Amino acid sequence: VVSAMSFTTSAAKFNDVDAKNEVLADAVDLLNYMGVAQGVSETEFGTEQPVTRQQFALFIYRLVKGGKNAPKGPNTTAFTDLVDDPYNYAIGWAASKGIIKGTSATTFNPTGNITLQDAYTMVVRALDYETEETLPYPYGYIEVAEDKGVTLDKGLNSNIDYTDVLTRGDMAIILYNAFFAQTGVA
Repeated sequence: VVSAMSFTTSAAKFNDVDAKNEVLADAVDLLNYMGVAQGVSETEFGTEQPVTRQQFALFIYRLVKGGKNAPKGPNTTAFTDLVDDPYNYAIGWAASKGIIKGTSATTFNPTGNITLQDAYTMVVRALDYETEETLPYPYGYIEVAEDKGVTLDKGLNSNIDYTDVLTRGDMAIILYNAFFAQTGVA
């Protein structure tokens, strides 16, 4: 009965989300519904737009917090290059939890693009899979995710490399896969 019913999903309202790509459409639907990632406009999700490091930190914050948006606030980290209020709290939270690290002791490179290996690292830390003090970057994080049975890249373009910049579409798929993963928290 349900399959015979016609309804509009949130992905259907975005011109740039191909309904034939079920993984992407499901990911956008879930993240949009939860409030983790909205469209860049009423009709575009921005599937091909690159994701910055500060945006990914905010998406991780929202995913962990069940779609709750990060409050605005001052920079509470040692990173001297944070300037965007909407991201400061999420970056501070993620840094305090060990989910993110800077590009140096005092820089985060907030507007730099995020790569697949960086996304893996942040998600593995957010899922609390990093049981050792430090894992070898990046393959230690990738291996831990795979050992836990978490396939963060399931549904991604098979041509994507770990050093490639992620798009908003890629980010949606990775966070969708992380949403269904078991956490390392007892």
